[in-house]
Amino acid sequence: MARLPGVYPEILDGGLGLVAPSGEGQRVVVGVSSQGPINQVLGFSELSQVPAALGTGPLARAVADQLAYGGGQVYAVRAQGDIAGTITPDSANPASPAVGLNGSPLDAYEIVVQIVRGGAVGTATFTYSLDGGDTVSLETTTASTFALPGTGLTLTFAAGTYTTGAVYRFRTTAPKASVSSIQAAVREALGSNLVYEYIQVAQPTDAAMWAALDALALEAENAYRYIFFLTETVPPGENVDAWVNARVAEKASFSSKRVMVVAAWGEVVDTLTGRLEVQSLAARIGARISRLKPHVSPAWVQLGPLEGVVQVAPFITTPFGKQSRFNNAHALTLDTAGFTTVYRLIGRDGWFLVDGRMAAPATSDYKIVQNRRIMDKATTQVRQALLDFVQWHVDPTNLEASLASLIARANTPLRLMQASGEIARGRVVVPPGQDILASQRLRLQVRIVPLGYLREIEMEIGFENPFLQG
Repeated sequence: MARLPGVYPEILDGGLGLVAPSGEGQRVVVGVSSQGPINQVLGFSELSQVPAALGTGPLARAVADQLAYGGGQVYAVRAQGDIAGTITPDSANPASPAVGLNGSPLDAYEIVVQIVRGGAVGTATFTYSLDGGDTVSLETTTASTFALPGTGLTLTFAAGTYTTGAVYRFRTTAPKASVSSIQAAVREALGSNLVYEYIQVAQPTDAAMWAALDALALEAENAYRYIFFLTETVPPGENVDAWVNARVAEKASFSSKRVMVVAAWGEVVDTLTGRLEVQSLAARIGARISRLKPHVSPAWVQLGPLEGVVQVAPFITTPFGKQSRFNNAHALTLDTAGFTTVYRLIGRDGWFLVDGRMAAPATSDYKIVQNRRIMDKATTQVRQALLDFVQWHVDPTNLEASLASLIARANTPLRLMQASGEIARGRVVVPPGQDILASQRLRLQVRIVPLGYLREIEMEIGFENPFLQG
């Protein structure tokens, strides 16, 4: 093209070797709550935003825990709560006069109603607790009905004379989303332009849900979104051995390299209400993962015990406090089966993670969440670097020279990960003998040496006599 004399700048891009974001530390929480739009992604960065937007329920609680213990930005998708919560009265409740509980619970509660001053309805007074008696309401006069604020539940007091000190107990479960409702909510997140590492399903789940999440992870991978799922088991009953055995049997038919199932429940101080409640520890474990660099094990002892756990469930109340029935033998059994769980570390206070265990087979490279996070980050960033070279031209007779800039760009994310201590080494290799003229395809091999982790340290110690060394 003919030009007049002059200077004609051509501004280049890509010379700084910047890499695409990998979504490190970002997460989406899916679950049921009392309010908020269905199947719509909402973003939260402040704890104070949660009650107004989501109300109460498992989703609100999980988002609050993620913000309080992990910080950063948390995205939420409210799923359709098409499985109603249940109400179970205690078999020891006084039969006459009866106190009933009606409605649709918005969350899981351990309700205790105690008669403070006896007498007829309208004269007798009572207190109530939503957390098994740890926190108690003000004294209130009985009436034929009394709505428990913010729970979706109503107490009914039958006619009769109530006795001072009489106690009525009820347990409720939170509403849940079916597999199809969770799928719809997850796909809303998958179809967004957000970049994140994992999706937490904030409700008790079983093998059917795990299989659905594994299929969704494959669906995401086929769309070049590399993520994993975090979810939780059903809560333990009083018989911890039966619960552990049931979970192991349930897990025997399932494995996944992209699903993490937390088998750990504990009494915690609820982030939103301040009540002492038994909850899954999945959100707090997810929060810890999110605030760590991808190569750091969430089970690293130097990080300390899992935050905010009063006692691991199930537990009994003794004169010396609450004592857990969950022991290290249970923890080892669950860890071996492929669950993420907690244990007691002799010499340290609190409850520690055994490992950041994925539900993958014991021989998988992705048995631990650090390797899952590292591989997903590397795959995302190397792929993004290579996209600029799609439909690029090369000299098939001198591939080494032609591909120099491509290899340099592809190596950049690996170089940065190595420099930050996330991997031991990474490299991109071009296998020889490729006929690009005929195939129009370039095959690359990306190889990463991950970090090793000291799960056990064996120490040999003994006395020695320096006079016997000769």
